Amino acid sequence: MVDSTEIVTVDVELDVNGVRLATRSMAPDSGAETSVTLVFLHEGLGSMETWRRLPEELVRATGLPALLYDRRGYGRSDPLDEPWGRDYLHRYALDELPGVLGACNVQRPLLVGHSDGGTIALLYAARFPTVGVVAEAAHVFVEEAARAGIRRTIEAWRGGDLKPRLERIHGDKTAQIFRSWSDTWLAPWFDSWNVEHELAAIDCPVLLLQGDRDEYATPQHLEIIARGVGAPSRGVLLEGCGHAPHLQSRRPVFNEILGFIAGLGEAKTGRMERWRSRSPH
Repeated sequence: MVDSTEIVTVDVELDVNGVRLATRSMAPDSGAETSVTLVFLHEGLGSMETWRRLPEELVRATGLPALLYDRRGYGRSDPLDEPWGRDYLHRYALDELPGVLGACNVQRPLLVGHSDGGTIALLYAARFPTVGVVAEAAHVFVEEAARAGIRRTIEAWRGGDLKPRLERIHGDKTAQIFRSWSDTWLAPWFDSWNVEHELAAIDCPVLLLQGDRDEYATPQHLEIIARGVGAPSRGVLLEGCGHAPHLQSRRPVFNEILGFIAGLGEAKTGRMERWRSRSPH
């Protein structure tokens, strides 16, 4: 079934804690009231654009509004003013994200995060009230698989088309954000980074998605996160899928997220039965 609902999209630049951040809101042009907002948190080299069609498809299917934004250093937001530290994910999760939600008057977030964004979603949910978390390819400790994948990505940066592709997203901030990401994860001082102990504090439902061919993680990483979460969780290992499930296993991921949202009693909007019969256009 193709949904013809009109989606109203608004791009706004916000001042959050003195930093200019690019944001995008999406909402169905239906006038329906809901207190829950889908909040999308992009990957470590991505931006709100790298979600592609998923946010709009979920807005159409669920009737929930969505918020996307470029974290500091990314996309159309301000550049970084200092190198990342060992706590960079905590700073994004506990300082920047609450500021964005407050500025956008998002009171009940349902977080959807990819890679770094998935980790940020988990860290936020361990500290703040959250309706639910969908975490794709999140990391909670440093695996050699992640570092091996980053070394391969550095080779692609040096000799392939990765740099020009990222420049289309980040412009003149591209080299800075790439070095911040790769240098941090490969640094000896990042060896002991581990947030497994924080997962037990999460008290909202969690959907965990990971590809069985993820270039930056082993399947065991998914199992460890699922066991550590202190609330009901579902871990899904997607066959034949790499590090970007929402792009590489698009329909299964959409259906998993849709089913997860439909199962959240607090996210009801009066259209629950319709959610199960809709598919993205």
